[in-house]
Amino acid sequence: MAGKKRNALKHGANANEVMLWSEKYEDYESLRADLYVEFSPAGSTEEYLVRALLDLRWRRRRLDCYDRITTQKRLNEIRKENENIRNREYVAAFATEFKAADSVEKVEAILSKLPAGYERAILSQWPLEVGADPATWGSKIGKALARWKPETRHEGADEFVEVFDLDTFDDDLARVERLDAMIDRTIKRLMQVKTMKQMYGRLEPKLINLTPTKESPVTGRDQQPLN
Repeated sequence: MAGKKRNALKHGANANEVMLWSEKYEDYESLRADLYVEFSPAGSTEEYLVRALLDLRWRRRRLDCYDRITTQKRLNEIRKENENIRNREYVAAFATEFKAADSVEKVEAILSKLPAGYERAILSQWPLEVGADPATWGSKIGKALARWKPETRHEGADEFVEVFDLDTFDDDLARVERLDAMIDRTIKRLMQVKTMKQMYGRLEPKLINLTPTKESPVTGRDQQPLN
């Protein structure tokens, strides 16, 4: 019987439940089957409550997934920005060499020491303009690099502080607590229904004996003479 009940859960769920990114029908069906095995719903009311619990548990899972994804996205943004800052710091370190370069050959020699990406960035930002004095090209690049003020990198504890949004923490916590409270109420209601059924099932009606009883013979002074 248990096997038949588990097999019966597999039809129709995919048509009713919308799967979001990273969600799998297999996970939904697994949760559905686990809840049916755990609570063994009997009757339409219990079926309704277990389906409601399934919906709440799936939404709770989505909430956890949302929190992980948003945290990871923010972490990726911070680390990408940290990488950009390191790149700017790396290029800015050549400011003095560029200032001392008084010819195109010397500028190109410095550029050749840089990775291709940095070289292209500098040439696109400060190209050798037509008609400009080649002797001042390196100085122009060096002065511009010296004016760069790289932002502070958020690493270690600072990375955690940037990821963790204290302004939204209370709202996020309240959302989780409301959903958990709904789950608890649904389970409590389901248990109440099961308990009531068990109680009523044990209350058997008392049998009333309607069979006529034989009267006791009249004796003594209660006996009346027959005429």
